[in-house]
Amino acid sequence: MHNYHLNRGPARCAFKIDIQKAYDTVNWSFLEDVLSRFGFHRTMVNWIMTCVSTVSYSLCINGSLHGYFRGKRGLRQGDPMSPYLFTLIMEVLSLLLKRAASTSFKFHAHCAKEKIINVSFADDLFIFVHGDVVSVKKIKEALEIFTNISGLVPSPAKSTVFFCNVPHSIRQEILDVMPFQEGVLPVRYLGVPLISSRLLYKDCTILIERMEKKIVNWATKALSFAGRLQLINSVLSSMHIYWASVFIIPARVVKELEKRIRRFLWNAGLDGKTRAKVAWEAVCLPKTEGGLGIRSISDVNKSLMANHIWSILTNRDSIWVRWIQKYKLKGRNFWEVPCRGSMTWGWRKILSIRHIIRPHIWSSIRSGIQTNVWSDMWCSLSPISAFISPRAIANAGFSLQSSVADVIDHNGHWKWPQAWLDLYPVLITLSVPNLVSGTVDRLEWKDLNGKLSDFQSAQVWNTIRSRENQVMWSNMVWFAQCIPRHSFHLWLLFRNKLKTQDRLTVWEAGSLTNLNLMACPLCYADRESREHLFFRCSFADQVWNNVKTFGQLGSVDNSWDSLLSWVDQNSSSKKADHVICKLLIAASSYYIWQERNNRIFKNQKRTVDQVIEVIKNSVRFRLMGFRFRLASTKKRIFKLWKIEENEDNVARPG
Repeated sequence: MHNYHLNRGPARCAFKIDIQKAYDTVNWSFLEDVLSRFGFHRTMVNWIMTCVSTVSYSLCINGSLHGYFRGKRGLRQGDPMSPYLFTLIMEVLSLLLKRAASTSFKFHAHCAKEKIINVSFADDLFIFVHGDVVSVKKIKEALEIFTNISGLVPSPAKSTVFFCNVPHSIRQEILDVMPFQEGVLPVRYLGVPLISSRLLYKDCTILIERMEKKIVNWATKALSFAGRLQLINSVLSSMHIYWASVFIIPARVVKELEKRIRRFLWNAGLDGKTRAKVAWEAVCLPKTEGGLGIRSISDVNKSLMANHIWSILTNRDSIWVRWIQKYKLKGRNFWEVPCRGSMTWGWRKILSIRHIIRPHIWSSIRSGIQTNVWSDMWCSLSPISAFISPRAIANAGFSLQSSVADVIDHNGHWKWPQAWLDLYPVLITLSVPNLVSGTVDRLEWKDLNGKLSDFQSAQVWNTIRSRENQVMWSNMVWFAQCIPRHSFHLWLLFRNKLKTQDRLTVWEAGSLTNLNLMACPLCYADRESREHLFFRCSFADQVWNNVKTFGQLGSVDNSWDSLLSWVDQNSSSKKADHVICKLLIAASSYYIWQERNNRIFKNQKRTVDQVIEVIKNSVRFRLMGFRFRLASTKKRIFKLWKIEENEDNVARPG
């Protein structure tokens, strides 16, 4: 569809055909005949037809179901077998179109080599043909035959035709033969816009609106930070995946999507003026590196598009790869294709991410025949074309398509010219690989640590994403038994992003001049800071001293450095006692912070004993859902926390 908006090049047209009630109108006798002709065993054909033909229906009138009547045709939508049966039926149309193209037929431009006439996904059908009346009549005849035998009828009102450089008189004749609506690109096909030029912001508004609709529906619910994070990772972060696997999403669209996710995380909706507590780049880091594990849309987009590059390099058996090889590469190496001239926007974007992917697609040499010695990554000097020019390669008698095996002689030595060893002394250090005839070189993904593995989008993302040093407290915050809202709060605490008064003076310099506001709202004895509020404050001190007796926290005094020391030694432990300690620390910091906010914003106060009891109850209820490996450990812990079990082993507070 490239350049359809410019009306230049060979005359061509494309038909987007909508089939009326596609699944509901399939002729059963035709389906049975198709299954038999495709070679299915007669017993299996009978089984399938029994499943298809025994359907019955009832009518819903004024909210009530009335009667049943037997079906006479059609496939049931939602039946897992129906898409496969419909694919076999549409294969008949493909065969009819191929037969029609055998005489007096001209293929669409860039379709002749692969003899492509139609592409379809279930009932989404596109037909491509040269812009002449004779060829279009051939398509019309094949469609009429298919309609008569299958019962599937194209809908003229919902079908469209797209023309490119077709004279007006011929265009009118074609519309007389195929009475469809004349359409203009872009048009939605398979859920994404089909474009003839570059993808614009306006083409992606439906994706942004869909995300906004989700967020608006959730905004009415009282969601904690942990709840919002879960929705982002499980729903919002996957809404763009299909689009991101088709083309590079424009930077403006990525920015708008991430802005909405960011606002939802910190403001619980699209509106609100609450400033983000942590920079988005830090939020998008993995949890082990101090982030929240929200993946950057841009990084995910590039990693998914790398699948297309991998398909090309491995020559995957697909019509798209064959088309790319014949019309885009034309025998050239993928890495050497220049990104200039008249090329489709999608192809240009694929080529634009080559520099990110190239260093990590590694060829493991076996026979050496499939690996290009100059362009592919196969040794420590790769790509060799980076320091040996194409002219030097040609002057030495080599070809730009030479494989590794082509530059090794029968004695197992390099065929480099002697002059090269003087010009490029690094070649002397290059060892000759051991070639194994009859084998095939294998492409693998090489990560930043030099480890080779099978290609996966997740591996690509993990390699190209932003990176930071791992933090020693990640296992302290995020572990299997954690209470999510407590963990999110503890994450902010470790990053020192809670809005304590000392932090507010940094963020909002000059706005807090009242010294009373600087005082700790729990004890009013000192300036509020992370160190003071959670450890030095007399209120917090009493809380910590009490809850420490319920865990192995005797070595922790009431200071931030002492806590970090304990975290460094025990945060990765999976022992029950250490897990309980982590729950206690998270719950204590959460409810101390909650008490601080209640006193400032709601003018509500609880005593130390009340806060301690809330902390204990929170941890106690979490322990009731634990699965202990040893019965003795469970008995000891339940006794300490005053948890009783009835005869059915159901735990309840003592």
